[in-house]
Amino acid sequence: LAHGHVTWLIRQGVKFIFYPCIPYERNEFADAVNHYNCPIVTSYAENIKNNVDELNDPSIVFKNPFLALTNETTITERLVEEFADIPKAEVTAAAHAAWKELEHMRNDIRRKGEETLEYLEKTGKRGIVLAGRPYHIDPEIHHGIPEMINSYGIAVLTEDAVSHLAPLE
Repeated sequence: LAHGHVTWLIRQGVKFIFYPCIPYERNEFADAVNHYNCPIVTSYAENIKNNVDELNDPSIVFKNPFLALTNETTITERLVEEFADIPKAEVTAAAHAAWKELEHMRNDIRRKGEETLEYLEKTGKRGIVLAGRPYHIDPEIHHGIPEMINSYGIAVLTEDAVSHLAPLE
């Protein structure tokens, strides 16, 4: 799937592809045992770099550094290093805006989850949490399963939409 996406970008004329390897995410809660991505997801850009023949074209830049999303400071410092040809203030501002947008997006997902749960409570309808890897959102992978479930009048929620409501033990 990733091979196809990168090949598609190249065929669209994209000359710079940024596909970082992300070994660490941020801790979602203080008692989390770890915050590692699986090794396959972490290093898949290395696989792409070595197996997509179109990337041998010298006019295409494929940048795939290892970056940790542990916290805003860590990611910002690495981005400043990786994009040293861009003024530090510009990279720092962009990283800060991205970090804020990440939190905004997560809050939107949680808000929609709460809204959906309220709807289910009011109407007596049912819902299901469809759990999986983040890349399962791609229609090429999930093969329409969320839409099929919806067609039966059942709401589909993601883990991210409701996990914040579970009590931490």
